[in-house]
Amino acid sequence: MEAAMRGRPRQFDVDAVLDRAIVVFWRHGYDGASLAELTAAMEISPPSLYAAFGGKRELFARAFERYLAVEMAYVDHALTREKLADVFHDYLFGTAGAVTRGDRPHGCMSVQIGGSRTGNTADGNEVRQLVARARDDGLRRLTARIQEGLDLEGYAAGNARAEEIAQYLASVSSGMSLRAADGASREELRSVAKLALRTLLAAPIVGAPRAAGGDGRE
Repeated sequence: MEAAMRGRPRQFDVDAVLDRAIVVFWRHGYDGASLAELTAAMEISPPSLYAAFGGKRELFARAFERYLAVEMAYVDHALTREKLADVFHDYLFGTAGAVTRGDRPHGCMSVQIGGSRTGNTADGNEVRQLVARARDDGLRRLTARIQEGLDLEGYAAGNARAEEIAQYLASVSSGMSLRAADGASREELRSVAKLALRTLLAAPIVGAPRAAGGDGRE
């Protein structure tokens, strides 16, 4: 019976139902998202969910993978910028925009899922580890890009190492996410981004001309 179900053509758009699942997990956390809520939001039956994804934990893994690819795409964009100043700018302002979208819960899904909303169950621990690995991977990529920029351009924010700058950026980003979840507006978070950017660019980046008036960019 199960094999027969897997052999049937799906009658739904996988990306569309994953997008709906993302919102449920984002709002309620992993433990708080019931199968009834998930299937209702995804507009599919429980048998279809199991046939397509295998179960709740596997569904979360697929939804989180899509979340990283779509909702966190601003990070990939920032890492492609030619100058470190632009990497910092797009990372910070991209965060302010991403965590305050009108069509999504405010905040960051990974921050909320990785915290108290996920219990110490076997599935919960696997989910927390999945989220932690994604954060670690993101920090490694950010550190590598900053190191590349420092090697080419000189230094930023005094003599801070790439690891320290990446940790600073990640910490500001996480803080902005928590503030957004608490109700902070996009403009308030953009003010935080401006201050963080000024801090990072307080010492000139050798080889990169400063924009008139400090960071000066919006």
